[in-house]
Amino acid sequence: MSNGTKPKVTVVIPTWKRGDLLRKCLESLRKQTFSDFEVVLVSNGGGEWVEELAREFVCRVIRFEENRGFAAGVNAGIAASRSVYVAILNDDVELGRAWLGRTTDLLDERQEVSFCCGKVYQVARQVARQAAGQAVGQAAGDTLDGAGDALSLGGSAWRLGYGRKDSPEFDVPRALFAVSGTAALFRRSVLEQVGEFDEDFFSYLEDMDFSVRAMRAGHRGLYLPEAVCRHWGGATLGGPESATVFRLLTRNQLMLLAKHYPWALLLRMAPRIAWAQLLWASMALRKMRLGAYLAGVVQFFQLLPRTLRKRRPWSKKEVRAFQAWLRESEEAIYADICSRPRSGQDTFWRMYFLLFPPRANPATASRPGLGRLPSR
Repeated sequence: MSNGTKPKVTVVIPTWKRGDLLRKCLESLRKQTFSDFEVVLVSNGGGEWVEELAREFVCRVIRFEENRGFAAGVNAGIAASRSVYVAILNDDVELGRAWLGRTTDLLDERQEVSFCCGKVYQVARQVARQAAGQAVGQAAGDTLDGAGDALSLGGSAWRLGYGRKDSPEFDVPRALFAVSGTAALFRRSVLEQVGEFDEDFFSYLEDMDFSVRAMRAGHRGLYLPEAVCRHWGGATLGGPESATVFRLLTRNQLMLLAKHYPWALLLRMAPRIAWAQLLWASMALRKMRLGAYLAGVVQFFQLLPRTLRKRRPWSKKEVRAFQAWLRESEEAIYADICSRPRSGQDTFWRMYFLLFPPRANPATASRPGLGRLPSR
């Protein structure tokens, strides 16, 4: 790690209650081939173990007395840094040795790239009833957790590549529709222009909100397959089907629609949006998360006045460009969902596309691994 007063990269890691996974993350940073960086830990109401790990791994610490969410933690870490680049990491991520070097080299060499993320593998978790009651994990082999995010016309987000086996199509750099906050590197200048992460999202989809704002500002990102990491996923909030995650996702996807979709597009896409929301509510019922779903809807309406005040006006040209971006993004989701083999079938998306298949032929739809980086 850097010994200088102004490192090239600041790594910001919000953390709450998983010191065991944070240790693994910091150990992976210690092994990086690139060394000109500092680490800022943002303790979201974490215990003394945060300071203990900070001393052991020579990190700076920002302390909140309570959990203010991932977005607030990221914002605090960015505000406390002065580096040219800022890396944002989940505390349950383990980076490959070359991750920082590869991503930094990319932004050094490609001035038109504003941010980047890489290939993320899943870590399989097996919960064991041991004396300590701890979760034990093992590598999930070559099963992907994600290769960049995408957003549908109906307002639902998807992590491209999720649940798929690694394959040559994921070995080709491509333009990002949206950056994943799991592990990503940003230019500071872009963060300053686009603005901080929206803390009303708390956790989940705050990176999609940022990506939409970045797209409107003319910034583009790149998926870099050589930047590899492993992600435990949902380790802090109980996994993708926990009540907390379901509540946050319900609330935040509605906030995305209210904050960003032009009024004309909302009317045009109303059938898709209604179908997507009906499928999401059905999933909540099937997984016995109806209470969490309803809580998310209530919280959305509580935040709606503040969300509407954040809307920015759209020109007709911008609306057409945004709809084209969404359509291409949805085609990428469709191609990804239809790909074989998968670790499981996604009922939500298959039902969504059953009623609203994309116009493009699935054989020619945008696929993870393909794409170009538009000029700014």
